Amino acid sequence: MSHPPESWRAPARACARVSSRWRNSTGSSQSVHARGGYTLIEMLAAMTAASLLMLGLAASVVISTSLIEPTDEDGQRTRDRVILDRLQHDLRYATSIDSMSGYDVSIERPDLSNQPQSLQYEAYMDGLMRNVSGGTSTELDPQAPTVNHYVDGYTAATSNLNLRRPRIRDVVTATTTGGSASSLTIEIPDGARPGDLLLLVVASRNAFFVNPAPSGWQQLDYSFNAGILLDLHGQWMSTSTPDAYLLNFFWGGDVVAAVLAIEHANGSWPFGWSGSSFGTSINGNTSTYPRPLENTDTIGERTLNLQLIASTGAPSPQTSLGIASFSECVNEVGSPGTSGECTLGIAFRTGPMPPMTTTPHVLHQQSANWTTIAVEVEGQSE
Repeated sequence: MSHPPESWRAPARACARVSSRWRNSTGSSQSVHARGGYTLIEMLAAMTAASLLMLGLAASVVISTSLIEPTDEDGQRTRDRVILDRLQHDLRYATSIDSMSGYDVSIERPDLSNQPQSLQYEAYMDGLMRNVSGGTSTELDPQAPTVNHYVDGYTAATSNLNLRRPRIRDVVTATTTGGSASSLTIEIPDGARPGDLLLLVVASRNAFFVNPAPSGWQQLDYSFNAGILLDLHGQWMSTSTPDAYLLNFFWGGDVVAAVLAIEHANGSWPFGWSGSSFGTSINGNTSTYPRPLENTDTIGERTLNLQLIASTGAPSPQTSLGIASFSECVNEVGSPGTSGECTLGIAFRTGPMPPMTTTPHVLHQQSANWTTIAVEVEGQSE
């Protein structure tokens, strides 16, 4: 058998190598043709899978929506609460309420600047609307509720009189400096008004007596201890009350005084009860310090509870008298730094002291002789 010439062998070997590479990459020596479409079974399977996927997504959307959106009943309850809160706020400061028809309610009240403001709630064809001083109405509920308007009250014959709470309107103080003076001027508080109860409180040492002039003051109570005297005077302020008074005392006396202007005190007789005490403070022993006094049988919830404390030296810190549950309006030292140094403190509260595990007391940081007067001031009837 004859062999092909050598010139043919090289192209033949190249074609064999190309054919071998094609079989290795395709796995077959057959030619590959592009598909022209899908079978009916494949299309039905794809549509079924897509339908199942859409049903799953729709179910998740419904579940999520039901979790985050309230039902109609929940939404109505929320609107009802908002309407109720708004109506209660409007009624809280209302000065008048009226209903002109069966579908609206008018309310008069002051606004934030204390100017008259008119509010109207109307339940009609547009639902429940709220209008402020004739402005644009606001829809509170698309549904119109039924409007019911009632007036409740009682006649004056069956009512009980209320007591107006007495209150300290203003305070002034005056003190000696420790020199050889024999008088001290004290003014009436600027805030005092005719009809106010004026109380003159004087703590003194080395003075023997303190006499206010001009006359008009009535001595109400006094208390004393070794080296310290506490006086209480009172009068009603009128249009003829002087602007200032002169306190006369023995030459070289040491005095600290205060005038309190009290409004709404009972004009018939303002004092429900008074009491006094005295003692000596021992530094570090709180049981020896002055304590507030009150009569639990007479004091009322609106009673002005006054505590007047006089002491030798300056035992209390100038920042506070330290009486728990009481506020203070006076904490002054007369003739400071001298042998006649004396202190006047005045504390007050409304009503009786609250129950406490430890009885309140005046804070003393050094030993001193002291004396106190407690006064209950009653209010006037409304």
